[in-house]
Amino acid sequence: MCLAAFSCRRRVNPPSPLTRHALYELCAQSPARDANLLAAIHGGSPRTLGEDFCGTAALSRAWATLSSRHHAVAVDHDPEPLAHAHPAPRVELIRADIRKVRAPADLIAVLNYSIGEVHDRRSLVRYLRHTRSRLKRRGCFVCDLYGGADSMLTGEVRSRVRGPRGESIVYTWEQRTADPLTGLVENAMHFVVRARGRPAARFHDAFIYRWRLWSPPELREAMLEAGFARTQVFGRTPGAIDHRARFHTRPVLDPAELGDSYSAYVVGRTTR
Repeated sequence: MCLAAFSCRRRVNPPSPLTRHALYELCAQSPARDANLLAAIHGGSPRTLGEDFCGTAALSRAWATLSSRHHAVAVDHDPEPLAHAHPAPRVELIRADIRKVRAPADLIAVLNYSIGEVHDRRSLVRYLRHTRSRLKRRGCFVCDLYGGADSMLTGEVRSRVRGPRGESIVYTWEQRTADPLTGLVENAMHFVVRARGRPAARFHDAFIYRWRLWSPPELREAMLEAGFARTQVFGRTPGAIDHRARFHTRPVLDPAELGDSYSAYVVGRTTR
């Protein structure tokens, strides 16, 4: 069982002031949106977030900015991304095996498809049981996944992102291998950064992941076995945003809402 948030090797051609971790946050994450959506999924008044497989803890930093009463415990086994995590008020960084951390939380999140780092069902149930033990009353666990018709296809998807200093960034997500018999895939992330007056910086194989693609029913059954009282599935976008910029969302009830290919959150709750 791999418990590092990033299983990777890299070939980098600098000179770009942007590190691969900064590029990851810029191109592949939306921490402020995710923090608001997690609060909406919880549905109560969660204050403490546990971020497992936290990487550079961008989500935890965003969570702590929601109010002066919000704080986060960010955990990762890999010291390298943690070294790139910017210190922030009310964010505790912990380098440890996620199965050994006992800090209580209102909400525990595993995002960026990192639940796929757990490759077998026995280890998955064991991790979920430990997670359930950390949650406070009316707590919930949230992880995201992708699936559907395209999930076992190989190929690349490219997008362009503007950097903080006007850099032009081409971000490539590549699914290299996919085995429908085991659910195992290998994915890679690449970046090319171009800035005026500098040669292009190429970050090939900036991150490489070897994941098990769990399906929603597999995760939901494992959550119930681990002691969660009920499970739900939520879409990636809020249903509404009110005048105070708070997100509102509801669980998916009709499978058609997800579409043929989807990215979604699977949620386990401690109470009915």
